Amino acid sequence: MTVVIPLFNGAAHIEEALAGVCAQSAAPQEVVVVDDGSTDDGPDRVLRFVGRLPLRLLRRPNGGQSAARNIGVAEARSDWIAFLDQDDVWCPQHLANLKAAVDGGTDRTGWAYSDVAVVDAGGRLLEPSLLRGRPGRHPKRSLDECLAQDMFVLPSAALVSRHAFTAVGGFDERLSGYEDDDLFLRLMCAGFHNIHVDAPTVLRRRHEGAASHAVRMERSLMIYARKLLAGFPDRPEEQRFPSRDLIAPRFCWTLLARWAMAERAGNREAAALARAGLRELLSHLRPNRRRIGAAILNIASLPVVGGACLRAAHGLRQHARRTSRPMLGAAKARRLSPPWQERQAVCRGLDVDPTNQALPPSHPRATEWP
Repeated sequence: MTVVIPLFNGAAHIEEALAGVCAQSAAPQEVVVVDDGSTDDGPDRVLRFVGRLPLRLLRRPNGGQSAARNIGVAEARSDWIAFLDQDDVWCPQHLANLKAAVDGGTDRTGWAYSDVAVVDAGGRLLEPSLLRGRPGRHPKRSLDECLAQDMFVLPSAALVSRHAFTAVGGFDERLSGYEDDDLFLRLMCAGFHNIHVDAPTVLRRRHEGAASHAVRMERSLMIYARKLLAGFPDRPEEQRFPSRDLIAPRFCWTLLARWAMAERAGNREAAALARAGLRELLSHLRPNRRRIGAAILNIASLPVVGGACLRAAHGLRQHARRTSRPMLGAAKARRLSPPWQERQAVCRGLDVDPTNQALPPSHPRATEWP
C-alpha cells in the first residue's frame, strides 16, 4: 500500500497525521507527501519522519488538492492507494481493516472505505459515526441514490485500486470540493465494486469554514452539478429523468442551505454565488417545483427580510439535524471526548474492533457491492 498525503500549509496538523501512519498495525510500503506550494514549515515537519516511515516528499507549485493527489498516485509504486488529508488521523487498525477487505474482494474491486468519526478543531468528538448520521446506504449500490445525495465516501477513509483510479482518470483537478463524490461515482459507473467496513477508524477534523474556502466550495459545487447534468441527461423516451428528479433537487437544497450559511457568516461573495447557482438550476426542475423555487428565491433575495429568513432557515436546519440524532449519554460523551492528543483513546472508545486486528472478509461489518 502507498499512502498519499497532499500538503498545503498544514504545519499545525501534519505531524499528528504522520504519527497516525506510524502507528498502523499494517505498515504501508511507502508514504508519498506532495507539498502543494506550502509557505509554512509543514514540509520541514514532514522530514522529521524520515527514518520512521518509508517517506518521500515531493514539491510542486500550488495547484490544488486534487492535482496533488494525482501526482502522488502517479509516483506511487504500490497497487493500492490510501489517501490521507493533512489534518485527519487514522486509528491503528485502519489500513489493516481495509487491506483485509480488499484481499477478500474480486478483480473488479475498485475501493474499500471505512466510517469516520468527526472531531472539532480542538479534538473534541462531535460525531462518533459520520455515516450513521447521514442518509444513504453502504456499500454504495444504487446509482440513483448517489446522484440524489452526497456519497460521504471520504478520501481519508478510502483504499483505492491504482488500476481503477488510473482507468477513470483520477481526481478532476477543476474541483476543490465534491472531487471525492466525482471520483467514486465514476468508479461505480466504470463497473468497479466497493466494499464498506462499518468501523469509524478515521478521525476527521471539522474546521470553521473560512470565507475563501466557502467561495471555492460554491464554485466547485456548480462545476460538479453541471458535470452531472451533462453526464446524466433526462431521457423522456425511457421515462428516466435523473437531471430533473435527482440532480437538480439535490443541489438546489444544498445551495439554499449554503446561501443561508453564507448570509449568517456575512460572506457576500459566497451568498451571491449560491444565489446564482440556484437561479441556474431551477430551470431543470419540474414546472411546479420551479415555480415554488422561484418564489422562495425572490423572497430570500429581499433586503433584510430575505437574509433574516435564510438565517432562520439555517438555524432550524441545524436544530433538526441535532435533534434527529441519538443523544449520547453524559458518561459516554465524556468518555468519547478527550483532547485530540489522546486520539488512541478515542479510537478505543469508538465502535471498532477492540483487538486492533484486521477484520476478515467474512466479518459481518465487511460487505461488498454488488
